[in-house]
Amino acid sequence: MSNQPRILEKRSRKRHFLTLFLFIFSLFSFTLLAQDVIVTGNITSSVDGLPLPGVTVLDANDGTSGAQSDFDGNYTITVSDGNTSLRFSYIGFTSVTVPLNNQFTLNVALEEDVASLDEVVVVGYGTQKRATVTGAVTAVQGTVLEQSPAISISNSLAGRLPGVVIIQTSGEPGNDESTITIRGTNTLGNSQPLIVIDGIPDRDGGIGRLNGADVANISVLKDASAAIYGARAANGAIIVTTKQGKIGKPTITYDADFGWNQPTVIPELSNSVEYLNIRNEDAIFNSNIPSTQWGDALAAFQSTGSYTIPGTTETVNANFSPETVNGHATNADPWLYPNTDWFDATFKEWANQSRHNISISGGSEKIKYFSSIGYTDQDAIYKNSANRFQQYNFRLNTDVEITEHVNAKLGMAYRKEDRRFPTQGAGAIFRMLMRGKPQEAAIWPNGQPGPDIENGQQPVVVTTNATGYDSQPTDYLQFTGSVDITNPWVEGLKLTLLAGVDQSQERRKLWQTPWELFFLDRDEYIATGNPITNGAIRSNFTDPRLLQFSGNRLNVNLTALLNYDRTFGDHTLGVLAGVTRESFQGQFQSSFRRDFISDKVDQLFAGGATQTVDGSAFNRARLGYYGRVQYNYKEKYLAEFIWRYDGSYIFPGADRFGFFPGVLAGWNITNEDWFDVKGIDFLKLRASYGQMGNDQVFFNNQLQEFAFLSTYGFNEYPIDGQVVTTLQETVLANPSFTWERANNLNVGLDGIIFDGNLSFTLEYFLNKRDQILIQKTGSTPGSSGIANLLPPVNAGEVENKGFEFSLNYYGGSEDGFKWDVGVNGGYAKNEVIFLDEIPGAPEYQLQEGKPIGSYLVYESDGAFLDEADIASNTLDYSGVTQNLKPGDMKFKDVNGDGAIDGDDRVRLEENAVPKFTFGATFNASYKNFDFGMLLQGAAGSSVFIRTESGDIGNYLKYSHDNRWSINNPSSEHPRLASRNNTYYSNPGEFGNNTYYLFNRDYLRVKNIQLAYNFKSDMIAPLGLSKLKVYVSGSNLFTFDKFGIFDPEATNTAGTYYPQSRIINTGFSLTF
Repeated sequence: MSNQPRILEKRSRKRHFLTLFLFIFSLFSFTLLAQDVIVTGNITSSVDGLPLPGVTVLDANDGTSGAQSDFDGNYTITVSDGNTSLRFSYIGFTSVTVPLNNQFTLNVALEEDVASLDEVVVVGYGTQKRATVTGAVTAVQGTVLEQSPAISISNSLAGRLPGVVIIQTSGEPGNDESTITIRGTNTLGNSQPLIVIDGIPDRDGGIGRLNGADVANISVLKDASAAIYGARAANGAIIVTTKQGKIGKPTITYDADFGWNQPTVIPELSNSVEYLNIRNEDAIFNSNIPSTQWGDALAAFQSTGSYTIPGTTETVNANFSPETVNGHATNADPWLYPNTDWFDATFKEWANQSRHNISISGGSEKIKYFSSIGYTDQDAIYKNSANRFQQYNFRLNTDVEITEHVNAKLGMAYRKEDRRFPTQGAGAIFRMLMRGKPQEAAIWPNGQPGPDIENGQQPVVVTTNATGYDSQPTDYLQFTGSVDITNPWVEGLKLTLLAGVDQSQERRKLWQTPWELFFLDRDEYIATGNPITNGAIRSNFTDPRLLQFSGNRLNVNLTALLNYDRTFGDHTLGVLAGVTRESFQGQFQSSFRRDFISDKVDQLFAGGATQTVDGSAFNRARLGYYGRVQYNYKEKYLAEFIWRYDGSYIFPGADRFGFFPGVLAGWNITNEDWFDVKGIDFLKLRASYGQMGNDQVFFNNQLQEFAFLSTYGFNEYPIDGQVVTTLQETVLANPSFTWERANNLNVGLDGIIFDGNLSFTLEYFLNKRDQILIQKTGSTPGSSGIANLLPPVNAGEVENKGFEFSLNYYGGSEDGFKWDVGVNGGYAKNEVIFLDEIPGAPEYQLQEGKPIGSYLVYESDGAFLDEADIASNTLDYSGVTQNLKPGDMKFKDVNGDGAIDGDDRVRLEENAVPKFTFGATFNASYKNFDFGMLLQGAAGSSVFIRTESGDIGNYLKYSHDNRWSINNPSSEHPRLASRNNTYYSNPGEFGNNTYYLFNRDYLRVKNIQLAYNFKSDMIAPLGLSKLKVYVSGSNLFTFDKFGIFDPEATNTAGTYYPQSRIINTGFSLTF
């Protein structure tokens, strides 16, 4: 019993010790749990994988805890709770909040915020925040263009920019750039916009062949915002900015793209039997056989090959005998009865193309750099093609901080464009392909080329190097340098000195050699069955000949800009003043020699005595003074005034300068204190009015320079029995004419709603163009003999108005399936207010009141079904034809005088330029997959389709299937013609009619791309920070009404190199 208290005491001490231990342990554990957590990570751009310095990182639950990413995108932040979330924000990128989940390392890739109000938009001679932009400015980032890996960057813009009309009229390698206009056609002459690249207007070589991987962004100025470019901005301006280096460690990116292209549409022509039947019917139609006997005559042609007109001794023979028709119908013998598809004989299934580009970017606070080198190779669709385009390009952009107040940029770009063509142009080649008759051999069964179509032209041969070559290399060397000087004593004051120098050299070497074609000895083959082909020189010359050309251009742009930008409390002021002097010089020389001693020696010294030499030069200059004043109050009320005073060598001294002002204003309604509408995040109303100039005096297919002077050209004239060189006047001088003036009004509304998910832009514009420089050919009698010598006068007037829209919706979640969809469109309709026209013409024929280039045509009214239909006709066709026949076309009697004549032509509302263009995009990403699709289309235009057919060439399959024929008479479709031997097929007369006018409305799947981005932990061991592989397609499917030619084509006869459908695959990797 005596030990019991001790035992209890020991037990008590143990309990106290255990309690104390548990208390201390709990306190220690709590201290550990409450201890700060250090989190590190790296932040990159999801677009290019490059690190993002300066990203703000905050504890979402504790605003006092924050950090910024460093030079390499790395960050370190201390948080008090390992279960908190981190918020990452950076200008131009979507802010994102990510749960930490007790992680000690958290890497994040930020997405670009295409709807960010802080996004910087490039405008004339500067940049603005999207929130404060008052003009009609639309932009596209270079990363977006990379989803459409077209060889020409101009083709990647289609469908992406509202109001920008992009039409690709050819797919020929080296000549496949699109034509670009802004808001349709605004003038009677040149409607091309001004292209500005890295601050320098009118850079030699333009936009079409820029390396797409070098482009950072493209902005389009569509209203008075372009007035700062004055003289050449009447048609708007496209501003291209190339990539600059970013602060961070060096990153190297290699892009490789491999593609296969083929025509979007190959015209379907009649086969041999169809063609022969049409030609036999034509022999009946154009004979003395009465139409009541046409059926009997056709039956006789099919049985005996001839028909004797009853009651006469006249016998009409078929163009092709029944035996010939049957031989082709049964494919009896490929030597005697071929069924040739000339396109198939000339084309291969796919042509190859590829692009490779390596870029390096990086820098520090003191110096940043971007450099790239690229190569492009594009083959043509011809078998054994002589047509190829290769491009080599190099770019280096540097940005150096020399001192705290002096910053310099230097850019250098070199591009070599090497074009090789057949000795015959694409127009001549495709003219022969369209004319190739299906019953004639393109290639004999023994592989030798068959006879020519005309003058030695045989597409299978002239598309190869067998006829020589046409080499056209061009080298571009461009320097851009600028120095920014800030004043340490005047805050916000900056002087910029900018210079651009472009040197280009273009060369051409056209080496033409005679070529041989092969002809079947038919009699020998029919008699013996032995196919003997005999070769003969069929080119229209028999001696080798050489043309060499060289041209050199030097463009110099010198610019000085003075900027003053300050914020005084709630007031922000920006002032710009600038001066630019531009000079353009060029020298050209060509030499031609023939009668070479051998077709193996292609140098001028080896030619004969027949030779010619020619040359020319130009020297042009422009001078402009300009400025801008911007003001905003709390980014709520926005105002801007732009002006430019420009001088151009085009005009006489007294009229050389013009003043072009612009006024812009905006109201950010959502910044008003009283505005509190749920769901509307941003709403801005803006308007602008400005005047811009155009010095492009363009008519007779050329720029009319020095038209204020009496200019003369050389000619030859016989005097005293001798042909001597004389001078002749090229233009009647006008001593006083000046700028074409554009008066542009624009009203726009920008908005972001539904918590930033939906953004939209709406525009209305009214452009009035006056003082357009035209020739007064309408009121000048043709008998005067001076119509083609008339000088330019400021007389034309045009009005162009329309609307544009753009809507983008962003859906999904950042960490799951994310998607966005966008729709944009632009409608523009112009109207000629004044154009010098023929006095006394009916009002319904005048160009005035109708769109520029609208068609003047006869209105087709079907076809005469039969003789009874002709007998019931009450209209007088004697001014058209003296002998109406079944199948002839009917016309509408527009003026109601009972006779069809020239007064029945009407001016339509249609022309070849679409009134409405549109595009739709869909982009999605899920985990490591990216998907993008672009639809593009146009409506409101038409084009004539008329081919060279008959005894001169084949017929379209469409024409064969839609025609009046003896066995299938039609009241809708007329008879087919041969060499325009009907009154309604001659394009110079009654052939200008609505029957041959085809609608060009279309919808096209412009681009689809599917990409996979490899996870960083998979590629990091390889030293890579990003690896993307993709497949894509361009112009994959096109939906239009007729499908005869590609709907973008403006060629009326199919005599052009068609647009291409392209399948691509490639990869992009970043070290």
